[in-house]
Amino acid sequence: MTYEKKTTRSLVQDGLRLAGGVRDSRNREIASARYEKALSLLPEEVLDSFLAGRYAVRIIVMPDPQLPMEMSIKVEDSGNKRRYTIFIYEEQCGWPEDRFLGALLRELGHVVAGKPPEDRWPQARGERARFKEMLECKADALVWQWGLRHYSMSHLNATYPPHWVDRIVKQISEYMDSGEWHEVQR
Repeated sequence: MTYEKKTTRSLVQDGLRLAGGVRDSRNREIASARYEKALSLLPEEVLDSFLAGRYAVRIIVMPDPQLPMEMSIKVEDSGNKRRYTIFIYEEQCGWPEDRFLGALLRELGHVVAGKPPEDRWPQARGERARFKEMLECKADALVWQWGLRHYSMSHLNATYPPHWVDRIVKQISEYMDSGEWHEVQR
């Protein structure tokens, strides 16, 4: 299947939406500018894959859920192509830019790594948690491989306690040194 290559701006404009209930319309401008910046930071071949339509991605800015939340991604499988929906909450539009970009780049890492829909994850609770951790590690490792570790670290340091950050960094480093890592590099 061939796709017409889009510009970064048109990809952002076509793929970013505000959910009902979002109180501040400036959040669309903030999220759009930061999504465009995140795309511009990607290596050329990865950006070209997004622009060529290899990945079906939309971003929805959601109203605040009244609890601190991370950005999240929902994966839908529609036959031969996965559709990724990244959820950004209003509160996150107020984060410092580096933290926001670190979180968004992690979600884009999930897209490039081919995160599967949740119905394809292991069903046993412990296995499911380990699988989720491995997916996060894989996405973070891609961000690091792209030379954008400082954004990842900004997000991790602002989000998790120091002992968790140390553990996450160790896991990412071990994963990148493992044979599994070589299977996901594209």
